[in-house]
Amino acid sequence: MACTITDEYERRGLDAVFLENDRLRVELLPGKGGDITEIRDKRTDANVLFEAPHEWRAPATGTVGAPDGAYAFLDHYPGGWQSVLPGAGGPSSARGAPLALHGESSLVPFETRILDSGPERVAVELTASLTRYPFDLEREISLAAGESAIEVTERVTNTGRVSVEYSWLQHVALGEPLVAPEASLSVPCETVYVDPDQTNDTARLPPGETFEWPICETDDGPVDLREFPPADERVHDLVALADLSEGRYTLSNPELDLGVTAEFPESLYEFLWYWRPLGGFEEAPFFGRNYNVGLEPCTSIPNAGLDAAVENGTANELEPGETVESTVRLSTHPAK
Repeated sequence: MACTITDEYERRGLDAVFLENDRLRVELLPGKGGDITEIRDKRTDANVLFEAPHEWRAPATGTVGAPDGAYAFLDHYPGGWQSVLPGAGGPSSARGAPLALHGESSLVPFETRILDSGPERVAVELTASLTRYPFDLEREISLAAGESAIEVTERVTNTGRVSVEYSWLQHVALGEPLVAPEASLSVPCETVYVDPDQTNDTARLPPGETFEWPICETDDGPVDLREFPPADERVHDLVALADLSEGRYTLSNPELDLGVTAEFPESLYEFLWYWRPLGGFEEAPFFGRNYNVGLEPCTSIPNAGLDAAVENGTANELEPGETVESTVRLSTHPAK
């Protein structure tokens, strides 16, 4: 099957773009941050991305409930894969700009231009300018014939006349049926940093502690981060993996004979945030309904937001007129 691309459809009032070949079907929502909401492996008919269980809404409908933008990300979160700028985590502030949870880029509409319509390759370009930060964003998502992989190349340009700090997160969330107790995770890293603000009752790891990958020896016993406890154990942890020898991870499920490998530049993304809401996210908006993991390359820590990353020295800086570029490749394959 040759590659095809179409931008003729909508989802929840948002423009949708579909890229497809004989191995993958990919859905994008340019009107909501350019989110990637489906990467369907045709061999197994599984969407490897997490699909949020709550009634998420398009950003144009406004924040649900009280007029507080801090949790707008969750009000409008469909699951899937977001590119998060200018601040990961939060809420926080930077240079006089209040930043909601996970910044601004995942909520703004992007302009769409089809760059390549097949049959050997399809590609779409998404562009936007942020409001609270002087960032122009360009994103190219492509799919080639005969390949079970999508490639996302992004460029961020500082259009201001002063240098600015930022943190950049690839918010990749993988879900059922790929994520399951029979699945396992491989990451070429050495260090585990438990998020210092982790205080929920369903956390297995003590906040602010440091461990060696992959087994965290706690007072309550070992926790193997390569494994995924069943949902009835109600686990919810957030850690950052560091000291990566390669920018890569693989999550593999032998019962489905399906695996996912993500590759990213570790020179830019020095940390891999590892979000583990395995039936234990008991607060809004999930209330224990989600079983998924986030495996999220990021430039900085912690989850507290950009101002905390500036304070601890892990935030990056972009000079006036400077551009930073990132390419992330996600592929599906038989279980390894």
